[in-house]
Amino acid sequence: MRRSYRQSIELPIAIEVSGLPAPVYGTMVNISESGCRLRSLILIDRDRDVRFELRRPSHQAMELRGRIITRTAPASGGGYEYGVTFGRIGIAERLHLAREIHEMQRRDAMARANSRQPSVKAPPGKQRRGSVRALVGFPVRYRIGNRASTDAEANELSTGGLRLLCGEKLAIGTIVELRFTLPGTALWVYPPSHERTEITPFGPRQTRIPDNRRAFEEMTVHGRIVSRFAPAHGRDIYGLQFTDIDGYQREEIARFTHAVQLARLRTN
Repeated sequence: MRRSYRQSIELPIAIEVSGLPAPVYGTMVNISESGCRLRSLILIDRDRDVRFELRRPSHQAMELRGRIITRTAPASGGGYEYGVTFGRIGIAERLHLAREIHEMQRRDAMARANSRQPSVKAPPGKQRRGSVRALVGFPVRYRIGNRASTDAEANELSTGGLRLLCGEKLAIGTIVELRFTLPGTALWVYPPSHERTEITPFGPRQTRIPDNRRAFEEMTVHGRIVSRFAPAHGRDIYGLQFTDIDGYQREEIARFTHAVQLARLRTN
């Protein structure tokens, strides 16, 4: 199972290849912290050292070095695809690359989320839940204003909000900052990341199944207390609606809630 997330990307690049007098032009197909896949019309031998730059708009170019470890040729059409490993980059460069990939992932998630925004809104007073809720409880830390953060618990999580269980009285309308890491116990229901062959107008092409088993990162979101429920077991219970969740966080929550639903279906 691949240990690092692989981000799809179509980026033209110039590849300097050891032993060749001039750059080879091609396309970066995807990239992770440990390597990437390149596509080019030029035949390059395996085990060649390569160097190229990751250039994105409004970002400083990042030089990457690696070695070609795989080469495949499509059954039809021209060109080759190369697997490159980044075995020669340092820790600082790898962290920089991880941040770049994370931002790409966020931008793609936000674009997908924006494209799925509903065009018709429910009339006032007729709000209808449009996202799946996971009833699994997990620890959170919450903070109001400049106060120190406090331990609490959350459940009934959805992409729109959650239910907060804490030990203090909160007024309706209070803005709360939440920090939490979603539990990954249900992620086993997703298949391991792998590649499969798809038939396209340009011939067979290898595509990667996303790594939905990757661990969750800590999230920081803000929300507004919109409802209050009867206290239970000495704790006050509130309905909290997210106010600033971005597309990437929305997709991560959806990945979690979907996994919880699948796990329950498969164990019942």
